[in-house]
Amino acid sequence: MQAKSILLAGLCLLLALQPLAAVAEPNLPESATEVPPALSTSTPAANMPSEGNAFELTPAGKEAATLIGVLPEVKKLMQYKQRRTAADAAEMTDDELAAKVRVLDRVMGASLEVRMVSDRIDRDLSWSFSGKDIIDSRRQRNLNLLFATNFAQSGILGVLSGPVILAGHADQSTELLLIASSIGLLLSSLSFIEAGRGSKPIDGDTNALADFFNIPDNEGSCPTSVKKFMNSAPPGSKTSATRWQILVEHWKHGSYLRSMDEQNLRKLSSAVPAGTKMRENSALVAARMRMLFDTQSTIEQLDTGLLDVMRATSF
Repeated sequence: MQAKSILLAGLCLLLALQPLAAVAEPNLPESATEVPPALSTSTPAANMPSEGNAFELTPAGKEAATLIGVLPEVKKLMQYKQRRTAADAAEMTDDELAAKVRVLDRVMGASLEVRMVSDRIDRDLSWSFSGKDIIDSRRQRNLNLLFATNFAQSGILGVLSGPVILAGHADQSTELLLIASSIGLLLSSLSFIEAGRGSKPIDGDTNALADFFNIPDNEGSCPTSVKKFMNSAPPGSKTSATRWQILVEHWKHGSYLRSMDEQNLRKLSSAVPAGTKMRENSALVAARMRMLFDTQSTIEQLDTGLLDVMRATSF
């Protein structure tokens, strides 16, 4: 009798919970459960590698693997990856492990070298911004002094000429006005000259451009992998021009690099010989900043190839 009562109570509880389950899990339309594209973390099918190219290495990845000397290991790991199945996914031979460690070591080392050069260029850019601010502020200060002097002298001589005119001395008044006009013309001419001037001594350390301009007495601190990358042609390029040669031609076309003589290259690189002094103006500093930005952007493209190597060998 007691068992029947317990069974009956359980059936009643089950019947009571069915409406609540229907409310807790409503039958939403399909569109309401879709994840917005902006929030979706899945990769679109169009961007996923197909069966035929799932284990291919991109041109940038192949260049990076060749550059750091691990192309044979990368090809070996890609073959292992292609033959690997879900059953033995956790197994890895000593040969695979050695190849993977070597690839990872070289990729991480090259990536850190890219970061080192990029950080150095950031420091060079910071100094260039500070130097340009110093030049521009000094020039603006001088212009403000010239403008203030011009207004002051015209006002003083104008005030002095007033009583002279009222006293009936027209000649003396005219002379004062001519003097005021002459001084104003002189100060205005000086303002035009000062607007195009402004310079300061080059006092910063040698920047990263010196490593690629091949300055004679530059010790050179650019890693070999980065220098090889800059002195090689991009994959798929129709010409044999290296990345650095492409940048130089771009700077020449944009009038950032007006001369290839050693003195101009030294100024752009802040490579001042010992015992000598060089000065830089605002235009030269602006050109240097543009070159540093372009060089940094090109060097960081090596990270794309290194990332492709990691993706091709990860399993």
